[in-house]
Amino acid sequence: MTEPTDDPERIFRRWPRVRARWTLTQLWRRVRMPARRRRWLRENTQRLAPYAKPAAPTGTGPALALGDFSGCSGLSRAALYELDRLRHDYPDLTTLDLAAVKRGGPKPLAVDGPEIGTLILLSPPDSYATLLSAVPPARIARARRIGLWVWETPIFPADWRFGLDIVHEIWTPSEYSRRAIADAAGDIPVLLRPHAVTAPTRVQPFDRAAYDVPEDAFLGVAIMDLCSCPARKNPWAHVAAWQAAFGDDPSRVLLMKVRVSKRTRCVRAELDEMVAGAPNIRVFEKEMEPAEIAGLQAAADVYLSLHRAEGYGLNIRECLEAGAEVLATDFSANAEYGPAYPNYHPLPYRLTPYRDWTGHYPDGEFEWAEVRIDAAAEALRERAAAWAAAERAAPATPPAARHA
Repeated sequence: MTEPTDDPERIFRRWPRVRARWTLTQLWRRVRMPARRRRWLRENTQRLAPYAKPAAPTGTGPALALGDFSGCSGLSRAALYELDRLRHDYPDLTTLDLAAVKRGGPKPLAVDGPEIGTLILLSPPDSYATLLSAVPPARIARARRIGLWVWETPIFPADWRFGLDIVHEIWTPSEYSRRAIADAAGDIPVLLRPHAVTAPTRVQPFDRAAYDVPEDAFLGVAIMDLCSCPARKNPWAHVAAWQAAFGDDPSRVLLMKVRVSKRTRCVRAELDEMVAGAPNIRVFEKEMEPAEIAGLQAAADVYLSLHRAEGYGLNIRECLEAGAEVLATDFSANAEYGPAYPNYHPLPYRLTPYRDWTGHYPDGEFEWAEVRIDAAAEALRERAAAWAAAERAAPATPPAARHA
């Protein structure tokens, strides 16, 4: 059984493995990044100047929500939850789905129509230039504007500051995120508005056989987007904790659904190296529709999130709502809502300085959580033992029916 350590990523920061991260392209990107961030801030400020908020909104007319409502990301699912609530609050709500544009499609043509009384932007500020290009400035010149923002570190990002000139009010789903945003928002109200997570209306049954998972195996699931800052999601800890808990036991299977970018593809190679030859850990990349995600979550005997910080942790909350047993680093947003659920199992951690070779966060002087791998492994063994006892006590049921 693998000896646990709280920082299994460290072997990939050492020579010679570190060469896969510090390519010439990556080094050049880090050198240019400060100038690029200043340019992004300048460009967003200039492009959004025609959309500056009115000092005293007096607009009348329907509400309009802009966002990505048909994508495969957690941000898209969060926007959909918010839409359900907004339709109740604003019976005249209209929407514009800009998912295709956010994925690199053609810029939208500005849509004419009646004056908008309330504008709700269900996407981060760095997408505002794209979202607002779909609306002529005159339609929202007098509108009250609301932004749904989520942030995952204690320091508000400087390159989001242009967004403060666009919105009159900010909604955010956790107190952890609210504190970071409020520090920079000045007199703009920053309201706590947890995501309205509900049971999914569509669940696509998960096919264990497609992932070579035995029907009678204890199944762990982890879902993470590693495109921008892999260090925050901490995938290496997931592998290390599972190996420390179960070794190579093929009746204890972990599925890790990941998304990587060209810049972070080396992390997929690192994970593949860690699980090489292991019969009980599968790392895969697959875009999944919300119904597929719901099916994967529902199939989990345990959901694992050994993150270092979360602005909300949508997968954690969805799995808690679905009744799955959830093991999560007890830090940041999920530490707020998790204790209300009997299936939430908090994991201890220590605070450690931010460290990330991608330089995703320009303000590096903050701390986030380093989960205790030994505690995670022990909690996994406890959950597997409880699952096995429940399986033995349950009436005889075909395995396929148990996981339908």
